[in-house]
Amino acid sequence: MKDEIPKAIKAEFTIASDSIKYPTYLDDEFQKSISEEENLNNYTKENIKKSFDDFFQIFQSCKDKVYDIISNNLHNFQDYCRNINIKSINYVFYFNIFEKFAKLLVDKYYNNPIKQKTEIFTDEIIYDVIHKNKNFSVLYKKDYKDEKNGVNKINQILNPVLEKYNKIMRSKNKIGNIIVRTFKYLNKYLFVPFEQELIKFQKIEVFFENNYFKTNNNEENAITILNVIIYLNKIRVLEYAFHNCALVKPDDICNLEETSKEWLELKKILFRLIPEKPEELKNQYIERNKSPDIFLSVLSNIPINNTELPSAASLILSGTKNYLYYKTYETKAKLDSKMFQVKSSYEDFPKYIKLFKTFKPIFNKFLPSVEFRRKIYVKKELPTINRTYIEKLINFMKGEDNPVDSSISKKMKKENNEIELPLIYKDKVPDKKLKSNYVSVTILNNKKLFFKDEKEEGLFSSIFNKFKSSSINAQIKNEFKKNTILISIHGGGFIASSTFLHERYLRKWLKEIDIPIFGINYCLAPEHKYPESLDDIFQAYMWILNHAKEELNMDVQHIILYGDSAGGNLMFSLNSLLIVLKEYDKNLSHQIILPELLLPCYPVTHVSFDNYSNSILLSLGSQMLSPGIMKYMAEQYLGNYSVQDEDLFLNPVKLNDFIMDRMTCKIRFFFGTNDIIRDDSIKLLYAFSKYNSKNGKNKIDARGYDILYLGHGFNGQSEEIQNISRNAIIPEINEFLKNII
Repeated sequence: MKDEIPKAIKAEFTIASDSIKYPTYLDDEFQKSISEEENLNNYTKENIKKSFDDFFQIFQSCKDKVYDIISNNLHNFQDYCRNINIKSINYVFYFNIFEKFAKLLVDKYYNNPIKQKTEIFTDEIIYDVIHKNKNFSVLYKKDYKDEKNGVNKINQILNPVLEKYNKIMRSKNKIGNIIVRTFKYLNKYLFVPFEQELIKFQKIEVFFENNYFKTNNNEENAITILNVIIYLNKIRVLEYAFHNCALVKPDDICNLEETSKEWLELKKILFRLIPEKPEELKNQYIERNKSPDIFLSVLSNIPINNTELPSAASLILSGTKNYLYYKTYETKAKLDSKMFQVKSSYEDFPKYIKLFKTFKPIFNKFLPSVEFRRKIYVKKELPTINRTYIEKLINFMKGEDNPVDSSISKKMKKENNEIELPLIYKDKVPDKKLKSNYVSVTILNNKKLFFKDEKEEGLFSSIFNKFKSSSINAQIKNEFKKNTILISIHGGGFIASSTFLHERYLRKWLKEIDIPIFGINYCLAPEHKYPESLDDIFQAYMWILNHAKEELNMDVQHIILYGDSAGGNLMFSLNSLLIVLKEYDKNLSHQIILPELLLPCYPVTHVSFDNYSNSILLSLGSQMLSPGIMKYMAEQYLGNYSVQDEDLFLNPVKLNDFIMDRMTCKIRFFFGTNDIIRDDSIKLLYAFSKYNSKNGKNKIDARGYDILYLGHGFNGQSEEIQNISRNAIIPEINEFLKNII
C-alpha cells in the first residue's frame, strides 16, 4: 500500500506507519508517559492500582475543597451562580455521580465485588450529600423534586444510567490502557490544575459582591472564581464520557494493543504524515492555544440580537479597538474571556456564526479570485427522506422489507391550487414561502459557466445583437476535465457555517484540480433536525445528476465527494443512501451515479458522542470545542430522536455488510493527531480494514492519513496549515483524475 501513495505526497512528507495509535499530545512529558511507561504496557494489578490511587487522591482532595467552599459560602455561592445562570446544586450532584462512576471502575477492574449491584445510585445517596446542610435540603426539594406532579427528577436522570451499569456488571471486558490513560490525563489536565485553583479560591476573603467584577484590584480573584466554575462545568459533562469509557467493547480498535493483529492489519492502510519542520508546527499550535482569550473577550463585547446584526464597518471599528485594548491588558482579556465561557449559553453560538455574514462583502475581497462563482437554488423534486423512510431502508437492508412498487423518483403531486415551480432560481428565491422547496448550491469554476439560454458575447456580437429584434438562444457547451465534478459538504457541527465560509481553501483547490466544485448549503439545526440536512443534500445531488446537462449543458459522469467534520458524516450518509436506493427503488436506480472518490476530512462518524474514544479527552483543553459544546451540537441535531446504533445513516461507523458489499468507490481519510474526534476516523477505517480481511484483500479501497500536530478543522486554519493539508489532499484528487478513462 505504501507504494500506491501518490509520489507528490511522498515528496512533501515523511511517511510512517508506526507509533500512530494515540493522539500526539503537545505536552511531550505526557506523550512520553503514555508511549513508554510500563504502567500502560504491563497490566499488573499493582500498576493498575497505582494509577487509580494517584487519581483518587487528587480527586478526593478536589471534592473535599469544593464541598467545603460551597458549605461555608452557600448564600454567596447561590447568588453568584444565579447571576451567571447556573444551579449550584448541580455541582454537588455531578461531583457525587462522577465519584460513583470512578469507584465503579476501580471496583470493577480490581475484581472487588460491589455489595449493592442493583443500587449503585439511589435517591438516598444524593439526598445524604445534600442533607448535610439545611439549605442543601431546600435546594434539593426545589430543584429536583416536582411535588405537584409527584415526579422525582433525580430518578429520571439516574434510571438510564442504572440500566447501563447493570449491563456493565454482566459484561466481561478486561482492563485496557484506555482506562489508565484516562485517569492519568484527567489528573494532569483537569484535577491537578483544578486543585491549584481551589487552593487560591479558599484564600479569597470576599467571595461575592454585586460590584465584584468592577473592582480592578480583584481581577485575579475573579479569574480564580471563574476558573473554578469552568472546571466544575467540565466535570459536569465528563460523566457521560466516563460511563461510556467503562462500556468500551473488548474489540474496540482504540482499546487494543498496538502490537495486536488488528492494529498490524490496520497499519497497512493508515499512515502518519510528518510535515517539514514539525517542531515549528507544534510551537505554532501551542501559541494558538493562548490566543482564544483575546478572541473570546472581543467577541463578548459584540452586541447580538435575533433581529439585527451590527454593520461590518461598526464591527471592524469596535473589534479593532477592543483587540488593541485586550492586547494591552491581558488580565482583562482573560477575565472577559472566561466570563464569556461561563455566561454564554450554547444556544448563542449560531448567532455568533451569523456575524460572518456581516463581513461577507469584505471577506469576499480577501478570497482567492475565481473566474466563476454562482449561488443557485435547485428544486427539491423527490419525496422527503425522513425518519420513517430511514426506518424502511434499514429494514430493507435486513431483508424485512420489499423494494417499493412505485418509483420514488416520481415527482411530487401538485396540490390543486399549487403552481408549477421552476427547476432552478439562478439568483434568489423571490418568495420566502417557497424557500423550503429549494436547496442552495454554490458553484465554483476556473472558467465561466453558462446556464440554459445564456450565451457568450464578445464586444462586436454584443453591439450587433442590440440591433436584432430577438435574442439568440444558442448555448455554449461548458467544457470541464473528464466530465468530473467535486461536490463539497461543509462542516459546522450541524448547526452552523456554509460553503462560503469554506471557500478560502476550496478556491485554492479549484486552481489545482481544475474541475467544477458544487457546494451544497444544507439546512441547519436546531431549526432542522436529523435527517432534514441529509434530505437537502440528497435532493441537491439528484438535481445535479438529473438537470446539470439540461440547465448547464454539463454531462456529469464522475463525482468526487468531499466532506469535513459534520460534512464528512453527511458525505458517508449520502453515499450509503444512494447505494440502498439503487436496489430499493429500481425505477430510480438508472438515475443514480455513485461517487467514485470519497474525501472525508476529520469526519464525525458517531453523532451522539456516546461512543467513548481516547481523543475526546483533548476537548478538555479546548475553549472552542469543549465536551459540552459537542454534546450540545449533537442534541440540537438529534432532537427527540432515539439514537439507534444500527442507523448507519446517522452513525457511519456502524456501516453494515449490505453497504460495504456494494461500495466501489475509493476512500481517502485525512485527519490530525491533535483532533478531538481523531478516533472517529480510525474506527471507521478499521471497519473497512476488518471487512477486507474477511472478504478479500482491498475489496474496499480505503486509506487514512494521520497528519502530525494538525487539529480539528485544519482546512480552514492558517495559510501554512492549509498548505500542509493541501499537499496531502490534492495529490489524491489528481491521482484519481489521472486514472479516469
